[in-house]
Amino acid sequence: MQIMTNVAAHETTQSITHLLPILVHIQNHLDLDLSLTNLAQRACFSDFHFHRMFKQHVGETLKSYTQRLRLERAAFHLHLHSSNVTEIAFEMGFSNPETFSRAFKRRFGMAPNHYRQSTFPTSPQETPKNAINAFTQQYQLSQTTVKPLKSIHLAFIRNTGPYVDVDPGLFDELLTWRTRHQKESLPTQLIGIGHDAPGITPNHQLRFDACLHVPYPFQPQGRVAHQLLPAGDYAVTTYIGPLGQTLVEAYVQVGQQLRELRNIEIIGLPVIEIYRETRINPEYGLNHTDICIPVKRL
Repeated sequence: MQIMTNVAAHETTQSITHLLPILVHIQNHLDLDLSLTNLAQRACFSDFHFHRMFKQHVGETLKSYTQRLRLERAAFHLHLHSSNVTEIAFEMGFSNPETFSRAFKRRFGMAPNHYRQSTFPTSPQETPKNAINAFTQQYQLSQTTVKPLKSIHLAFIRNTGPYVDVDPGLFDELLTWRTRHQKESLPTQLIGIGHDAPGITPNHQLRFDACLHVPYPFQPQGRVAHQLLPAGDYAVTTYIGPLGQTLVEAYVQVGQQLRELRNIEIIGLPVIEIYRETRINPEYGLNHTDICIPVKRL
């Protein structure tokens, strides 16, 4: 019985190891062919085995997962971008705007143009459940400035669920992994990446990557995988305070400061959090965190 349990655990770890690069590929290439056959070949599995593995570990079929990401990203673009509906449809990998509009209406209950005119949705914040959601009444924000960030290699562990419930222990796990596996290391730089917008993506499906800067790419090891954070322009605001409810509140103020910036277009996702500390202590009242929102200079 113990042998069978160990085999099952090994198979689960192997499946996750193969899936992580595919999930990174999907989120970075929503405009490309993300069919089952294409991605199964990329993962070196049969269509049947890949479909079953994906559904088991992601909780959705590949088709429903990619469709949801495309529609949620399109909803975000409708509110923040000036592109017309047809342009957004093609950017999100739809073959024509009619197919996009029908799918969008099924997902959000209204046509894309009507959605664009509606108020940007907000989601209620859930009651905190662990240390990363420590409450406090005090925080400070700097002014928002636009800065170029260079591309860097990241080791990451993905969390799916409410942002306020992310376990800070994921960063400790990355540091332990680095000690065991990385022959060459850099000064510790911890980063968080939020891929989805609360209020558009359901809370239980929000994707957050706990990340550690590494010097070079590597093959997935267990649930630790590699991704490249691309270079680009970001609107950067420094937050000082605990990593709890006030950080959530600070994002509202950051959004207000973004709207005051001139000669930029807000891309908006993914949101990057660069932590200036070498260990994540959510309750520490003087955490310095750079909130980085991708933008495009006009």
